[in-house]
Amino acid sequence: MRFVTLLCIILLGTGAAFSQSISGNMNSEAHSEALRYGNVDIYKGDKLVASVLTDKLGNFAIALDTGTYVCVMNYAGYSPIRKEIKVTGDEVANFKMKEDPTATRHPAKAEDDLDLRKEMRSIEEVAVISTKSVSSKKMRSDSYGADPSRIRAEGTVMAAHPGSGGAYGGTVSSKLLTAGEINDFSKWKMWQDLNKGELAAYQKTWEIAPSGRYTVMLQSESGIPIVDAIVQLLLNRDVVFTTRTDNTGKAECWLTVKNETPTVNGKLSIQITYDGKVSAINKVSAFENGLNHQKLNISCQEVQNVDVAFVVDATGSMGDEIRFLQAEMSDVIFQSKQISNKLNFRFANVYYRDAGDSYVTKSMNFNRILSESDAFINEQSAGGGGDFPEAMDIGLDSAINNLSWSESARARILFLILDAPPHQGSQINERLQRLMLQAAEKGIRIVPVGASGIDKSTEYLMRALALGTNGTYTFLTDHSGIGNSHIKPSTDSYEVETLNAILVRILKSYTYMPDCQQNIPDLALNIPDSIVSTLQPADSTDTSAVQTKPDPKALNITWSYYPNPTNGIITILPNTDIKELYVSDLSGKVLQILPKLKKDERIQVDLSGYATGIYLIRYLDENNHWLSGKVVLQRTS
Repeated sequence: MRFVTLLCIILLGTGAAFSQSISGNMNSEAHSEALRYGNVDIYKGDKLVASVLTDKLGNFAIALDTGTYVCVMNYAGYSPIRKEIKVTGDEVANFKMKEDPTATRHPAKAEDDLDLRKEMRSIEEVAVISTKSVSSKKMRSDSYGADPSRIRAEGTVMAAHPGSGGAYGGTVSSKLLTAGEINDFSKWKMWQDLNKGELAAYQKTWEIAPSGRYTVMLQSESGIPIVDAIVQLLLNRDVVFTTRTDNTGKAECWLTVKNETPTVNGKLSIQITYDGKVSAINKVSAFENGLNHQKLNISCQEVQNVDVAFVVDATGSMGDEIRFLQAEMSDVIFQSKQISNKLNFRFANVYYRDAGDSYVTKSMNFNRILSESDAFINEQSAGGGGDFPEAMDIGLDSAINNLSWSESARARILFLILDAPPHQGSQINERLQRLMLQAAEKGIRIVPVGASGIDKSTEYLMRALALGTNGTYTFLTDHSGIGNSHIKPSTDSYEVETLNAILVRILKSYTYMPDCQQNIPDLALNIPDSIVSTLQPADSTDTSAVQTKPDPKALNITWSYYPNPTNGIITILPNTDIKELYVSDLSGKVLQILPKLKKDERIQVDLSGYATGIYLIRYLDENNHWLSGKVVLQRTS
């Protein structure tokens, strides 16, 4: 029997210390194997008060107040266990799980995919995953949490040089793939310039170009962001775009998502629906003229549901990287529960190939027993394909319209992992436009992950889908030495990080928010202070490729800002001239720009109009490095 060796709990909000806890271990009764990613749910009466996952050794630990609780254990392929536990001190409860041969998963219904088949008559057959559960013996036992530089130094990973066809002879683990992120909301002017130049042709190819941007920020009278409110942009009382507010209380509306010049022939307004009440903003400003603020007199509601779907290209060309991507997905599932034990995470999966393959889509519906998702992910492999484009639009359609997304959620995130575009044609383009609008209406944020083989046309489409749904674009790089070569994105600069770090940061920035007492979680985010775009592809022994090397001159630049936390006004004192100072939210989305700050001259920035939360102040120094500062906007409850 393995016992808990470390008590580690991440708390949202107050940081209040509990003097009691429940800790223990989950393992298989038949095989005495540790069961990783097992769900441990703690109820007080009918209310779920805490939810964590077991670690790679099957251990768990939860800090609690004194009282009587019901502990519910769930694991894929095993019978659930319920046990009442009285907490008066540090309690230990170990669980031996019995295999249940009758246990089943909850895949997407066959008829859902058949509806798509009727729509796409060129597709002959859609296969649906078997409903048999996979026991822990079938689950891959990757090395969890390994540091990639240490693994390389010990010689357990032998990376292939980019372009070698993806041969990889070492251990498959998470935190090996390197990647970058481009949030075009944070470089809005550059995105507009790219659409007039380098990327202009691809707007016509896909007939997609989100434009006419209107940003809404909703908050309560006390400053708490209002999440999951329905926001509609109306032109002459006709709805042209519908979306939902995110965890920061913001919504991004578009006058059009088609490749056309947005025109306002009439009166624009914004309609807001929340908790059965309807309000309006009648004087509407385009983003270039500022945000559209609205305060609602409502009681605070803490929405804890978080839905995450992985939509994965499983054609043969993904064979060079799919095992590593699966390791990242499994690790992200585990790390999601490290963000907060109060959030109710559910995961779903859609794998797709192409017409004529053994299947077009293979799905697993949302499930909060996260070991089910982990088992499903590790069953999949790459195969089929044969030409460059794949049935990406069918996979996306299945995920957006056939998965059971939560009616109310703090975040709905769709990671679209692919290395090829969908097929081209007016019918496909119209479907993509529709899917973008449907995702936005449901509050689903699309986050593409571009793998090897992505071309410029696909890059443009993925960035457009991200923008249209309030998401961000991520992409693999050559620095890991894994897989075939990867193109560099169209941008000025980007940070090279591990894909794992980026995905976890996105989860954190898309799900954090203050509680009703105005307490803000400490996310321990690794916010890059310098952005590098000139790193060269690394060979298999180069461990410095994923590390940034700041220019020594940049170290001479300092600035101060205070007070922090602030209730609205922040004072900034730089020791250098700043051409432009950017204020952004935690995801990097620019909210305002302050021009021409002078050396040793104090400037005050007013954040009082924003919702309670974490904001960044950033500027680009003369050595082309970004300097970032984190500001906490917090009001008294």
